[in-house]
Amino acid sequence: MMNLFKVFAIMAIAALLSCSKATDTCLIKGQLSGGDGELVIYPYQEVHSKKEADSLSYKAKISNGKFEIELDGELVCRLMNIKIGNELKRYDVFTEPGIIHLGEKDGKLIAKGSSLNDEYYRLLNELNYEAYDKIKYKKVLSAEEQKLKDEYNRNLWELIGTNSASIPLSYLFYQKYWGADASSLNKIINTFSKDIHQSYYLKKVINRRDNQQRVAIGNPAPDFSLKSNDGQDVSLEMYKGKYLLVDFWASWCGPCRAEIPNLKKVFANYHSKGLDILSVSTDAREKAWLKAVDAEQMPWEQVRDTKSISDVYNITAIPMIILIDPEGKIMDKGLRGEGLQKKLDEILMHK
Repeated sequence: MMNLFKVFAIMAIAALLSCSKATDTCLIKGQLSGGDGELVIYPYQEVHSKKEADSLSYKAKISNGKFEIELDGELVCRLMNIKIGNELKRYDVFTEPGIIHLGEKDGKLIAKGSSLNDEYYRLLNELNYEAYDKIKYKKVLSAEEQKLKDEYNRNLWELIGTNSASIPLSYLFYQKYWGADASSLNKIINTFSKDIHQSYYLKKVINRRDNQQRVAIGNPAPDFSLKSNDGQDVSLEMYKGKYLLVDFWASWCGPCRAEIPNLKKVFANYHSKGLDILSVSTDAREKAWLKAVDAEQMPWEQVRDTKSISDVYNITAIPMIILIDPEGKIMDKGLRGEGLQKKLDEILMHK
């Protein structure tokens, strides 16, 4: 009898372990039309290079329209690229632990088995997201497009009233307000239920809010050390006692390159009066950075951000030029062109 009990106990433990494994992962099973192909699921995480993106991507072969792929169980939205023959289809899937079945209906990809994915697409429908998505990056809007954009923003906030614990809704806020100021981020955090404050997207928003407050004007600039283009360690601490412009830029950024002649001008005018400049490239590719540094011939230190320093400083757009005083405190941000010249005139003209 005791042996029988042991057998049952072992079977129960095995069942628990297998259930635990199943709930830790997300299995996507696909049945699509067409023949053979490949599926790529891109990272939901922020990546800083193609190599990093490739290492975090999931890939699977599609055989006669069928595939299976196992992912981590993070509650996040992921982009799927499905290529069968010469046809490429894309689908955003909101994953969670369990099994998701991907199929087609009327030529469109549809996933079943995930309540979060169902909720995500319900919210997109309520927000008229498909129409908004076509104009969200347009700089010049017609009256009708502006109305559509305003309605999207208004409806987004109204949805929190009945969806304050919605992880898919927190993703839509994360998308929309990633570059917002600390006050706006704080409002988002306080409006969502505390029950989901530890979910992926709200944790990112909370971290971003904290960083915003940390690098507010008047606060000490967070120290960092990066390698220069000639392999030397360059730290912020080295510039104590000087006024310092920290220029976040990239080789591929046209406005960044256009600002360099202005930086050269202020460097020539004020370097002797205690001003220095440190260029921090956000380039993922070292060769592209070095090529641009060689082309631009900037007479100050050049480093590349290999430690996500731009995240610490909450850089959401470049160029971003930050002015730091001799005591190491942040004096101003977002300085460019005439505004930069005027600020430096005020501080250094009579020195």
